[in-house]
Amino acid sequence: MHQKYNQCPQGDTARVLVEFLEVAVTSIVFLKGVYPAGAFERRRYMNLVVQRARHPELRDYIHSSINGLLPFIQKVKCQYRLVIC
Repeated sequence: MHQKYNQCPQGDTARVLVEFLEVAVTSIVFLKGVYPAGAFERRRYMNLVVQRARHPELRDYIHSSINGLLPFIQKVKCQYRLVIC
């Protein structure tokens, strides 16, 4: 068995994580009923049906709040290991 270590592209990984967190927070806000169900619309994200805020200010608020984490997430070092048998 042979192992190969590579650095992952931190910028891409961080952006995908931030996108996921944005979808997750929006889903939690929807499921907890913080706003009426009519304030959300069904959309597709990575081939899954998710909820998205209809109101631009709510959508921008969630986006800017989660996007503020991007610099901190990008600082985290990440490695992945590929195991070749």
